[in-house]
Amino acid sequence: MRPLLLALLMAATPALAAPTLTANERYVRFRAAVAAGELDQASAQMALLLAGTDKSDTLAQHAYRQGIAGGDHDLTVKAARLLETQKSFPPDAPLLFAIDAIRAKDWKTARVQIDKLEAGRLFAFMAPLMRTWIAVGAGDTNPIDTLEAARSAGLASSYYPATQVLVLTAMGRLDEAATALRAQQAAGARMKLLVAAAFVKAKRIDEARALIAGDEEPLVAARARLAAGQSIGIDLDGAAGGVSELLTQVAFDFNRQRLLPVAMMMARFATFADPRNASSWIATASLLGMDKKQLAGIEALSHVGPDDPFAEDAETLRVSLLVDAGDKEGALKQAVAATTSPHADSGDWARAGDVYLALDKPREASVAYAKAVDLAKGAAASQQWPLLLQLGSALELAGDWPGAKAALAKSAQLAPTQPAVLNHFGYSLLSRREDVAHASAMIQEASRLRPDDPAIIDSSGWARFVVGDIKGALPLLETAAAGDPADPTINEHLGDVYWTAGRRVEARYAWRAAAIGAEEKDRARLQAKLADGLTKATASP
Repeated sequence: MRPLLLALLMAATPALAAPTLTANERYVRFRAAVAAGELDQASAQMALLLAGTDKSDTLAQHAYRQGIAGGDHDLTVKAARLLETQKSFPPDAPLLFAIDAIRAKDWKTARVQIDKLEAGRLFAFMAPLMRTWIAVGAGDTNPIDTLEAARSAGLASSYYPATQVLVLTAMGRLDEAATALRAQQAAGARMKLLVAAAFVKAKRIDEARALIAGDEEPLVAARARLAAGQSIGIDLDGAAGGVSELLTQVAFDFNRQRLLPVAMMMARFATFADPRNASSWIATASLLGMDKKQLAGIEALSHVGPDDPFAEDAETLRVSLLVDAGDKEGALKQAVAATTSPHADSGDWARAGDVYLALDKPREASVAYAKAVDLAKGAAASQQWPLLLQLGSALELAGDWPGAKAALAKSAQLAPTQPAVLNHFGYSLLSRREDVAHASAMIQEASRLRPDDPAIIDSSGWARFVVGDIKGALPLLETAAAGDPADPTINEHLGDVYWTAGRRVEARYAWRAAAIGAEEKDRARLQAKLADGLTKATASP
């Protein structure tokens, strides 16, 4: 249901008459709000339902899940309390209650709830980690001793290193925290910033600056703030902040396992624990976007302040959500407005390029990306190569192959070990039958670096086909199609190879699959193949 239709539905009954609505009528409004992606309105309707005479287990379950989906803390807690009295306690509810107890500094209740969480088994892996943060908040002698239970405790062990760093930071043991941080090769920007912020508070500015060396945007933004005599802009809010950091990472991990509802729950709980944690809001917004609730995701991003080190990440996601929501013109207006600021940087121009591409305006996109590349000159190679790759892609789509080739070559020169660059440049050359040996070598190296990527496997198979190695090409293309069965390019390549190998029926099946998701410019070629078979004129690029 469109938001306008929802508004008309809401307006159909005068405001003064709202209390006379039946439970069924209010439930209809709730469902309409959910369908329209109006999660705030859905939560409001569910809260009114829960305040009525119906206290059934079913309604309370609906209210609990809606409270989580909509980020309505009060509704979530009220529904959970009701479910507790009905002996229908959700396995994640003790975590919710523990978070509230931690924020209230009620350490005894927090510990009781974590015991219940562990007894429920589903989320038991989090128990030693949560107990550690409770120990931090309660001022126990050495919370690190409590954390030892997580070091070799299955799934909990994967969160041990990051938790150790942040616990040491929260305890003020900064030298130990910095040592533990440096021992983590894959430490993220946020962890570095949280430790560095503690050093800034201790007036150890030079050491803080050394901890946030690097060219990731949040680190660059934080160094700029330090240079201006400002704070980094974030800090670790004790036990509640530590729990929020933990739950945000758990949310990302559950999402990688394609458990979107559980990931969303963890992200929302992270915002409950520490509403100032920008990463928790960005995670929530991203997950809402995956769940086709882009407007709710945009609202979640409103909680990330403009001076937060992760504001740039939030802005990029906001524009992407606008595009996904179908408001491409709105996204373009917002992205272009950012480029008019006297402080516009390469990120602002790159976002404008992204939206122009979404609007199928590659020429305008290439102008924006070229400006981004120009502003990034002198920056680290890791900041420049992605912009050059975007510029090359846009110029290629705009029909300027010489310009695209130059940009892609520069990108590959700066990033000789980046599979995305090697595969894109190699395939672009291959599709034009230019320097096939060099193109094949780049694709082969991309495959070595990222052997399980269906797009790269497809390029490897196609490279073999181009040089006449049909026997070597076929198993690679079949593997690529199995990895991404809906990709039109992979299916067209597979069809061409099947036809050349004399497997005509299978070729047409592959071409039909390709035609389903093919772009307009490719459909005529596929239809010609389906009608007359493969010819020199209809061969895939």
